Amino acid sequence: MNRLRSAAATLLLAGLTYGSASCDKAKEAVVAAREKFRGADPSAPVAPGGDVLPELAPQVDSAAEGVRFRRDLPFPTEVSVRTTERLEFKDARIVSTSALGVEKVPLTGKHETIGTLQRKGSQLSVGIEKSGRVVEKEESGEAKQPLPVPEAGGGMDGAKRLEGASVEFRQTTGGWKMPEGKGAVDFTRMIWGKQLQGALPAVLSTEGILPRTQWFSSSRRWSAGDKLELTGDAMALLFPGKSSGKITLTYEMSEALDGHPCGRFTVVGDVSVKGSVGLEGEVTDREISLRSGKVWCSLLHPIVLREEFDTVQTISSGAEGAKKRIQGGVHVVRTRQWKQ
Repeated sequence: MNRLRSAAATLLLAGLTYGSASCDKAKEAVVAAREKFRGADPSAPVAPGGDVLPELAPQVDSAAEGVRFRRDLPFPTEVSVRTTERLEFKDARIVSTSALGVEKVPLTGKHETIGTLQRKGSQLSVGIEKSGRVVEKEESGEAKQPLPVPEAGGGMDGAKRLEGASVEFRQTTGGWKMPEGKGAVDFTRMIWGKQLQGALPAVLSTEGILPRTQWFSSSRRWSAGDKLELTGDAMALLFPGKSSGKITLTYEMSEALDGHPCGRFTVVGDVSVKGSVGLEGEVTDREISLRSGKVWCSLLHPIVLREEFDTVQTISSGAEGAKKRIQGGVHVVRTRQWKQ
């Protein structure tokens, strides 16, 4: 009997040791995955998950009935955002129309744009850190040769020309305005600023410098499986600006994003966006079919910190004489590293 008890104790101890080791290995795998996601850039956005920052955890309104999206906290007037957008084109094509005729070119591969926004009270700075096609590396570490296709347009060409540039604005009684320049005029920067200026409210709301004009009810608590249908003006919750259509959000869980507490939703539906203006200042119209996707919405402020969408899109840009249209599958990942 004593031998039997001894053997049982030994097996139990081995099981606990194995379980502890497995748990440690799982944690190591998560860390390794995040480091791989970051790549060589330590400032790159991290994958969702992990713990909420200790200073933010007490602000989360959570109860047995679910979590609540707070709207009572003052929105900061000093905030910085590093926004990363990666688009992967699948079975897409570019259709260009000009006085010379119509040209159709296949479009594949990944394109990434990284921008920065910083607000300090009435002062605002917007910059394009980098933009271009993503060159993946082989297992050997050598870069793959990208396919010889043109830049995708739809804002990408303009962003590439603006790499390393920034533009300043000042908040006035008449809205955000560019201050009078001194010295030699940088026409590229000046035109970019003028294009952004009229669309800044929607741009700043999209990127988290200003709160979204539409948000979740502060009285509702959310638990797994709860749904919300967006139509009409409520579409601005995910697509600030002139948007229409119908989107269904299904709440999944609470999840931290770089330490910030968020509510994670799945997303499906269709949306039409007119006159959308990105950081590069180019105006586009978009018809988007959201086949599947997820969004991470802050539990503390009316901001969206991450979007992952599997879509089919038609993106139109250009004026009379020269127009460009992108059609096809687009996998979208947008992250916003939001700091106050």
